[in-house]
Amino acid sequence: MKKTPFILLLLLILGCSQNQESQLAEIQAFEKSEKTGTQEGLKELALLHKNYGLAYSDTEANNFLYAAGQYYFYENDTSVSIQLLSEYITRDDSSNRYRNAAINLAIMYSRTNQYEQSQDLINEILDKNLPTPAQWQDIIKLYQNKISDATIILRPKDFENLTVGYTAVGRFGDAVRTLDNAIVKWPKFENRNNLVYRAGFIAWEYLKDTNLAKKYYTQFLEEYPNDEKAPEVEEILNSGMLEMTDEAILNMLKGK
Repeated sequence: MKKTPFILLLLLILGCSQNQESQLAEIQAFEKSEKTGTQEGLKELALLHKNYGLAYSDTEANNFLYAAGQYYFYENDTSVSIQLLSEYITRDDSSNRYRNAAINLAIMYSRTNQYEQSQDLINEILDKNLPTPAQWQDIIKLYQNKISDATIILRPKDFENLTVGYTAVGRFGDAVRTLDNAIVKWPKFENRNNLVYRAGFIAWEYLKDTNLAKKYYTQFLEEYPNDEKAPEVEEILNSGMLEMTDEAILNMLKGK
């Protein structure tokens, strides 16, 4: 009698293992079938991936969970994609695939006006390994849509993140214009000094637009003369560095 609980537990474990193996075998067989070439077949496969991915936590389950989450995302099934992608990103936070999932989840959150959750995800992504060029494009589109939505209360961080995206993909003119919008929109923003400084830096370093850089650097000194970066900006303007080549600037600094 004492062995009964152990035997029941063993039978339960074996039953679960067999069920998992049978589900996996069904999925593998389905993936090799011609059904995957049809819309209905893909829908059925996504459901199989979903059920297995949510039920188990092995490597295969994570793969299926990601695949199902992406399927429902591109099918614009908001509730299911949020469920699956939310679960997936709790399991993996290091891969390129994780960033895809997190960005798509952020997009889904923004589509349902859950902008705080969307912002948190993007901030987390930017604090870790930087996105790929394709992922940057998704982030840019997300913030473009958000900023163009008149019903949303915007924050400087939205413009800052959009600026980072534009800079990352080489759209430097758009980056400066985005910063300028924030500079004008939030005259009392506590970090506005950094926005003005960054606009001048991008105009100088990347756009090679001396006049535009001079405009922002001059504005910076006029509005923030006591900022810790003020001596640096003053030297840039007074030494003629804006018109110098990188080599000439380097030689000048070596001389000091």
